[in-house]
Amino acid sequence: MKAFRMAMAAAIAGGFCAASAQAVLVTFTGGTVTRQDSTTAVTDTLVNISSALFYEEGGFRFSFYPTTGFTDFSANVGAYYGPGNDVIHAHWATGDFGGITSMEITQIGGGTFDLNYFTLTSNTEFGGAPASGNEQTWVQGFVGGNPTGPAVLLPPEDWGFPAVQIGLGPEFDAVDTVRFFVTNSVDCFGMDDFYINEIPAPSTLVAGALFGGLAMRRRRN
Repeated sequence: MKAFRMAMAAAIAGGFCAASAQAVLVTFTGGTVTRQDSTTAVTDTLVNISSALFYEEGGFRFSFYPTTGFTDFSANVGAYYGPGNDVIHAHWATGDFGGITSMEITQIGGGTFDLNYFTLTSNTEFGGAPASGNEQTWVQGFVGGNPTGPAVLLPPEDWGFPAVQIGLGPEFDAVDTVRFFVTNSVDCFGMDDFYINEIPAPSTLVAGALFGGLAMRRRRN
């Protein structure tokens, strides 16, 4: 399934190269995980890599914070839900299993980018379980340390698959940092892939704190 998505993304990017020459689909497969102890590993859809500090693929970095002092399974990259598909999966400090306080997407070497959409696999108050509906997990764009718009409240999402695709609006264009954070008790956050400088996804954009019925689900084969 992931190989199919990568091929389709390449075809789309090729077809729109004049308008979007730097389009990037980050799939969490084939990139490099740097662990807290500075050792590295490459994701291959077969194993989960825990104790992650950051992940790099396609010129972009996904970072976990704080950078020290959290448990081994706070930050994971790889086949967390089982072989065949790589994701990131984090456990928030407000929950029962981890110590993550925020996560960020940046471009390696600096610069601005558009974050168009991403696939949310878990956003649940209770680890390994259905979402309660109380989850307050947010995403926000920044440039030069200043917000480019208000934080967007993400929809609750049961642990694992099926997942929901989150489209983002113009406040996530020309950003140099995208930050994820929580403001109440949440255990799990999972992401399957994200799209940079891409043609918008065929799903309705999430705007502000409104999310009910605005995203399109898809099942993993």
